[in-house]
Amino acid sequence: MKKSFFTICLLFVFTIGVAQSSDSNIALGTYIPYEMEEVPAAARQILETKLGQMVTKNGISDVSYNSRFIITPNVSTMSKDVIGTAPPKIALNLEITLYIGDGLNGTLYTSKSFNVKGVGSNETKAYIAAIKNMQTNSESVQAFVTEGKQKIIDFFNNNCQLIQKEANTLANQNRYEEALGLLINVPVNSTCYDKVGGSLKTMYQKTIDRDCELQLAEATAIWNANQDLAAANEAGSILASIEPSSSCYTKVKSLFTKIEARVKELSDRPWEYKLKVLDANIAIAKGAQNVLMAYAKNQPNTVMYNIRGWY
Repeated sequence: MKKSFFTICLLFVFTIGVAQSSDSNIALGTYIPYEMEEVPAAARQILETKLGQMVTKNGISDVSYNSRFIITPNVSTMSKDVIGTAPPKIALNLEITLYIGDGLNGTLYTSKSFNVKGVGSNETKAYIAAIKNMQTNSESVQAFVTEGKQKIIDFFNNNCQLIQKEANTLANQNRYEEALGLLINVPVNSTCYDKVGGSLKTMYQKTIDRDCELQLAEATAIWNANQDLAAANEAGSILASIEPSSSCYTKVKSLFTKIEARVKELSDRPWEYKLKVLDANIAIAKGAQNVLMAYAKNQPNTVMYNIRGWY
């Protein structure tokens, strides 16, 4: 089945602490193209780390899982020299150009170039040394990231109605996690944020209500099939993961109490499982993030980025 435009690009881009900062739920994925073969694998890893630092130091969440918006590099070797020392060393002069944009539809938002140098006992170490010299929080870097950040906010401002419509369509298909994935990524400081707050709460409640019924049925079947310690532990593990604000939680507590009593008959040791306790201080956004994190563990990383024409 073909996924919709917004579902592909916004699924699973979520961050922690939405209420802590006006920028904290703006997400920018680090993308290192496979075509950048001239950069050794070890140096690519350092480059990815550097880009992540650049993003987080400037008020954006660095995510690498199916983010629509990406920061991606292009590395050009300006010069490579052998220094006649004993032993000889490699000196590299690199131009690293960074691009921020919409990786799904191929829209480039902004770019910035760095000239960095590095020396090492071999080419890989010279690349690593050069990349480590990249600045991550200078004024020019801050301006670069801020421009990209504003373009991301503009995207949500300009497409708010489409995002809401797509979320509702997904919810009508019982694809609540995907609907949550759309709504939770609307930046706090966008004009769209207040418009989706009610929908986010509704989608979250529908998700945990559905999951509660499914998990309760699974735990009940396990317990009814074989009421021994193994079945108790398997069912207990499921019940302990159910959100206490879900609609069927009274039934969850009833089954849990029944199993707990049986465990006391079978064993002198306390049962290791405890039900979740309702915490009124946990925001809907945090609860939705937890739901998405659990869901994302079983989903493939399938976004194919379009950066043609960026460099």
